[in-house]
Amino acid sequence: MENKIVQIDSNFKYFMKYFFLAIFFIILVLVIILRKTTKDNLINYEISTKVVDIYRDRNEHNFLFVKYSNGSVELLDYPYKIGDSISKKKGDSIEYIFRNNTVLKNNLIQQARKENLLN
Repeated sequence: MENKIVQIDSNFKYFMKYFFLAIFFIILVLVIILRKTTKDNLINYEISTKVVDIYRDRNEHNFLFVKYSNGSVELLDYPYKIGDSISKKKGDSIEYIFRNNTVLKNNLIQQARKENLLN
């Protein structure tokens, strides 16, 4: 009887060991995929538009939103100003902001790292 209990405990330990090892690898793979997806999303879009409005949306917990001349609306994640022209080419991580005869560069990858989206 005692021999069976030892065998069951041993089997349970192996099961738990491999179970947690599998969970660890699944989480690791998901983190790697999430980082790659975030980076791809930052790089694989193109925009050329102008900021026409910045406003707080009461329906969205008073978060700041930016409205572009092409009609799209996004959560404000960079301190744009009304009148800024924004240009970004697909495949590039740099977003160019044209403001008052100056060009500001916004590196989207660096900004995502600062916000712990790619760390």
